[in-house]
Amino acid sequence: MTMTTHPGAPAVRRVLGATVGAGAVAALAGMGGAAWAGLLRQARSATTTIVTAAQQAAADEGLVTSDAAFAWQALPPVGDGVYLPDGIGPLADGPAGTLVLTVLGDSTAVGYGCAEAGQLPGVLLARAAAATLGRPVRLTCHGTVGSGAAALATQLIPALGDGPDAVAIMVGANDVKDRLAPRASAALLRHAVATLTGLGVPTVVGTCPDLGVIVPIPQPLRTVAHVWSMRLAAAQKRAVRAAGGVPVPLAQLVSPQFYGRPDLFYADGFHPSAPGYVLAAGALEPFVTEALRTAA
Repeated sequence: MTMTTHPGAPAVRRVLGATVGAGAVAALAGMGGAAWAGLLRQARSATTTIVTAAQQAAADEGLVTSDAAFAWQALPPVGDGVYLPDGIGPLADGPAGTLVLTVLGDSTAVGYGCAEAGQLPGVLLARAAAATLGRPVRLTCHGTVGSGAAALATQLIPALGDGPDAVAIMVGANDVKDRLAPRASAALLRHAVATLTGLGVPTVVGTCPDLGVIVPIPQPLRTVAHVWSMRLAAAQKRAVRAAGGVPVPLAQLVSPQFYGRPDLFYADGFHPSAPGYVLAAGALEPFVTEALRTAA
């Protein structure tokens, strides 16, 4: 079998490369050339570890072929559809009074690393809301793997066409890897949230997780990732509130639970596993359900 490059490879390289960029200047000021070289060696080593694990996982799951292109965007299962209060779903159509929940964002919004549709964070949120509210909930997801806050403007176009009663957004980590300044990333998020709330759509945002919990990134590089992601999460929180949305601090509520828990990570050691998504969805669920209740 000829292995194509796993989708995580370029992304991980950018993450690790980014964390020794501008953010490191503040976090590791005063380091000499030898120290910087050491960080770069750590980045290369961590990249190799993560990518090797990701490639092996892809092979084990039958996702790696000899094709020239690796359709990584299509890897996460699709869970769009209507979920009934008794848990049945997804159905193609729902009865009158069906609420619409739309999910936007990056690979965590899409559920990269899940093997079955029932494990997706959007499905978990839709089913929980339907059961609590006693109303059918239609889930639509327009997130894209590898996207940052800039992609939200594009995702909003089909999202608004769904007529959402509430929107959940999970975004941030890719802006860290792409070295987008926290203020700029938060401004893009604020615009998206303001667009939705301005139209009367309650919006819940899971802010950037703590990238310092990713064990394949060694110290001190992991500390730089932690500092940058926490800085972004704080900026996102302020931006979402200013735009009338509800921020949910995943870095505080969820990320600490990932320490020492390899079972909460996908095989690449980078994305969450299905149990990891359960924790993330659990943190968002009360706020998403309340947003849908308000819309109802």
